[in-house]
Order: sequence, then C-alpha cells, then structure tokens
Amino acid sequence: MDILIINQCWFVNQLRDAGHTVTTCALTGDPDILLDGPVIHIETIIKEHLGGRRPERILVLDNSAPLIVTGLEDARIPAVFYAVDTHHHLELHKYLYNVFDKTFIAQRDYLDDFIKDGMHPEWMPLWASRYVEASNDKKYGAVFVGNLDKKLNPDRVEFFDKLSKRTEIYCTIGKYWEIFPHSEIVVNQTVKGDLNFRVFEAMMCGAMLLTEMSANGLTDLFTPGKHLVTYTKHDDREAAEKIEYYLSNISLCREIAHAGREEILARHLEDHRAEVIEQALREVEHTESPLVHFSLAANYMMLFNRLVGIDTAYARRALIHTMKSFERGVGRGEQMTTELAYHAVLAALKYDQWFGSTAGGELLHKMSEAYSEFPLIALAEIRRLLNRGEIENARRLARNLSDQDVKLTFSNAEKVISELLDIGAQSERI
Repeated sequence: MDILIINQCWFVNQLRDAGHTVTTCALTGDPDILLDGPVIHIETIIKEHLGGRRPERILVLDNSAPLIVTGLEDARIPAVFYAVDTHHHLELHKYLYNVFDKTFIAQRDYLDDFIKDGMHPEWMPLWASRYVEASNDKKYGAVFVGNLDKKLNPDRVEFFDKLSKRTEIYCTIGKYWEIFPHSEIVVNQTVKGDLNFRVFEAMMCGAMLLTEMSANGLTDLFTPGKHLVTYTKHDDREAAEKIEYYLSNISLCREIAHAGREEILARHLEDHRAEVIEQALREVEHTESPLVHFSLAANYMMLFNRLVGIDTAYARRALIHTMKSFERGVGRGEQMTTELAYHAVLAALKYDQWFGSTAGGELLHKMSEAYSEFPLIALAEIRRLLNRGEIENARRLARNLSDQDVKLTFSNAEKVISELLDIGAQSERI
C-alpha cells in the first residue's frame, strides 16, 4: 500500500519493513514533507509534494489539535484516525469520527461517550515509545520526569511539592530514557486519569512504576502488585509510604519492575500497535458519513479559534472552510445539534465580520428555514432581520419561536447573540 501519514511519525519503520510505501507530513518535527502551514488541501499535498502520486490510504495520528488538511471528504481515499488526547478533546474527536472511515482511541473510558451517540471506535492503548535497555546501575530512588509547568499542570506541581516534603524524590524534565533505567521507582501522575505514555515508558526502562489507580484500561492491561504499584490520586501520603516501603524491600521492588518490563516487551511495543494499524489500513474501505460536512465545519471552527491569535491569514482560510462545510451540510440536509448550532451561528457572524460580507447572514437565513427548531439559529436570524430593517419578517419569526411578547424576543435575540460574540472574542484571545 501507498500510505500517507499526517501529524506524527509513529509506525513508519514497521509499515515500511512490511513492504509499504510510507510518506509522512506534518507542521513540525522531521517528516518527509514539512508543511508550510495549516489549512492545506489534500490535493495540494498530492500535486506539490507527492508528484501527483495518490496515496491508497491516509493515516491521521492525533497531535492534540484540529485536523489541518482539507478536502479529505472529496478525495475518496480510505482514512484512519488514531485519537490519543480524547480526555482533552472529546468534542473534537467525536466530530472527527464522522470524517474518517475508522477511528481508534487511546483512552478506553471514553468509548461510552462515542457509543451513546451511535459511534463505534476501537480501543488501542499507547505503548512504550522507544526501546530502552534496563540497567542494574541504579542512581536514583524515586523519580518523576515530565512537564512541571504550574500554569499547565497545577495539580501535578502541587502533588509533587507535597510528596517531596514527605519523602525524597527527584523531579525533572528531559530525556526519560537517560533517567528511568537508573531509577528504582518511577512515579506517574496524570492530567485526567489518562493512560499515558509514561506508564509504558517507565516499565520498559526496568523501573517499578508507581502510578495513580486510574481507569482507561490500566488494570485491563496490567495487574497491580505484579506489574506495577498504584496509589490514590492526589494522595501524597500514600504515595510516600509506598515509595519508602518498596525502597526498603528492594528485592520485591525489582521483581515487580522486571515483571512490568517483560509485559511491555511481550505486548506493548510500537511493533504491536503497528500490527493493529496495518491490519486496519488493509481492511478499511471508504464510506461517507451522513454528518461529514457539519463535522468538518466544527473542526475548522475550532481550528479558526486556535489560529486567530497566531496567524490571521491561516485563520481566514479556516473560517472560509468552516462556511463552505456548513453550506454543504445544509444543502445535504445533515442533522443539526445544539453544539453544531453554536458553531454554525458563530461562524456565520464571524465570517461577515472578517470579510465584510453578507454570506454569513445568507447562511443564517438558510439554516433558520431548515432548522427552525433550534432557538439559537432562530434568534440569530431575528437579529439579522432587525438589523436589515425587516421588522415584519422578524415579528413573524419571533411569534413562531415563542408566545411571549415579540419585543422581549427581540431583546433576547440581541442579548444572546451579543453574548455569543463576546464568548467568541474570548476564544480568539486564548
């Protein structure tokens, strides 16, 4: 197969060793194709970077951001998505599920959030991100290697501050593979109870893992007391007691560390996950979701909010694709939801602000006719009509929306849409 991988360079060596042609592209790192910027069309990548060669499969690997490549819905190339940070981006990943032909998620507990909406992704946990030899030369007792920025991880910083007052622990940032092999115990702390890379990396390195008792498949993959040791989240006293106990019982500590490493080598290397991905790429067929355009519109609106404070030119592109996708979705009669109505109304309003256009207002009018049961869309249309001086049309729509006095509905329309624009402006500043 000819495979295009977007965002990350995971599984590349394994897929190439299996005989596949693999090309990677991303905005950062060292991919085969370093993209100039986001909001780039798949046909542009094919024409300018692949010499016109069309990939047979596309694999998008989560980079904790909205999809940056446009046109996948028209390329008709079977595509697979691996969602890693669903604990941060559940709403986005549920939209992206409708864009791809097959979706994997790394955090098991979020399967139910998809299933209740009729979606059926598969669970594929993370893995030990690199092969590291264990070492008998232990320089550290308990360690933590990871992000310690108080603005990003205030709970983590507080936990390790308290823990360090109870027992000795070495906390740092940097190359874990230079520290974990020489440590007796690696302490893991999560952001939202996620089954993170550090779980697998610590055990790969031959250290005993002391991690929060969390969900997301931890105990489906590993047995506490055999492969790892757990503590209660935020409980620095319990964590300190277990550090001191296992450092005082070093043979047991090393026995658990050895068993954990053996389990990683047997089932949780990149090779193991690559086998799952390769099979999925072989079997996947292109299908078109009945919600593909609205889902892409929501993705592009989230991308717009990310880009607006970084690069206005790319933000404008994202907003254009948001509008086009909503227009196509309305034209196809795709199903509207309350969340989508929020994105659609904000996109229409922002489009006319940014481009000095009336196209956003025209979209609001179309949506008010097709989705009159959504109050936010109706209120946005009432406000548009009032601004255009179409008082009678606004009255008619207000009466259809509510039995209350139309003047009150007019006032609510202005209030609600003004608040929506304020929220949108706050998102742009973040």
